[in-house]
Amino acid sequence: MPGKAAQLDAQSWTDAWSPRRPLATDDLLRGCWRQSRTDALTRRYLEHSPKALLSMLVIDVDHPDTLLRAISRPLEHPEPSWVAEGVSGRGHVGWVLSSPVCRTDAARQAPLVLAARVQEGLRRALDGDPGYAGLLTKNPTHGSWHPFWGRAQPYELGELAAGLGRLLPRSLPKRAGEVRGLGRNSHLFEALRTWAYPARYRYEDRIEWEQTVAAVAVNINTEFAVPLPAGEVGHTAQSVARWVWRNLSREGLVRVQTVRGQRRAAQPSATAARSKAGRSSTPAQTEARRRNAAKASLARRKVTAEQMAEVVL
Repeated sequence: MPGKAAQLDAQSWTDAWSPRRPLATDDLLRGCWRQSRTDALTRRYLEHSPKALLSMLVIDVDHPDTLLRAISRPLEHPEPSWVAEGVSGRGHVGWVLSSPVCRTDAARQAPLVLAARVQEGLRRALDGDPGYAGLLTKNPTHGSWHPFWGRAQPYELGELAAGLGRLLPRSLPKRAGEVRGLGRNSHLFEALRTWAYPARYRYEDRIEWEQTVAAVAVNINTEFAVPLPAGEVGHTAQSVARWVWRNLSREGLVRVQTVRGQRRAAQPSATAARSKAGRSSTPAQTEARRRNAAKASLARRKVTAEQMAEVVL
């Protein structure tokens, strides 16, 4: 266990908790709504990160030994920042990020993908619930839960990735039906903007454009085994639609496509060039190239003179 001076506490967690008007509720079955920070902190469940920034990674542990899984030694995962456990032993485990990950239309894809991989690694380490939407978490400062305060220093994503070791997945699933957790956000964002870039030039009415993007986002979301909440899908669709409309015009796309076409026409592909060279070579030239390549390969391996003679002859 870390020393007391190295531990998080309720006040430092509140300071690290960044949403301005978070979603919050006392009863998940009755829904949630946006509230002031002060009001949200009195609720049993609240939004752990703003819509635009991922500031915490949270895993839902649907087992009666959440705390034991979170702090057991030897750790197969980085020490959590906090744990909020219920009377049943089920709870949420969280890691505070020192550098929040952007989730808007201006986001770089690499950090989003790494965050999704890290989240999946943490879920595997704790055998967390793969269906957890990741939107609301148990409020560790609320009296309904038994809190455990862990490491006070926030984590960099790379540090979490290194701490997971073999549990960090090398990549995310390619099929939407196999994607879960934060990976759904990344997959939805990437698939939606990949569709939107070339589709933009077909639309001249902004309202029609935004409605179409929203419909495509909903269709992508239905492919997930556990779909994202409608609010998250709508936010992503709105973000992508507005950015693409603002930054890509029909005339601009035509200019880009024209330039790309001119470049392709002016530069024959490497495959065609190699094919042409092969057709113009004589059998003797082809054999000479083969021998030269073999000599170079053997030289790199520091072969003996007898081995070299075998290749030449």
